[in-house]
Amino acid sequence: MRIDNNLGAMVSSALQLQENISNISDVAKVVGDPALQEVSGDLIEQVTGQIPEIISYSANAKSIEVQSAVMDRLLDLKA
Repeated sequence: MRIDNNLGAMVSSALQLQENISNISDVAKVVGDPALQEVSGDLIEQVTGQIPEIISYSANAKSIEVQSAVMDRLLDLKA
């Protein structure tokens, strides 16, 4: 696995999160006053749709950290 692959996946996750945020704001405008309205299915779908993107972003970031640590260790062994 290469770091640039992880960075590309992180950018993709960030873009998907931005789209979800935009959709949530659109739904919130339609629903109106939240104190007087029930939570709509679209809002729930958009909020829960963010969970896999957040997990993916975190996993790719952790993968980059691990790759960096492995490279550091290999360089230490070689020196």
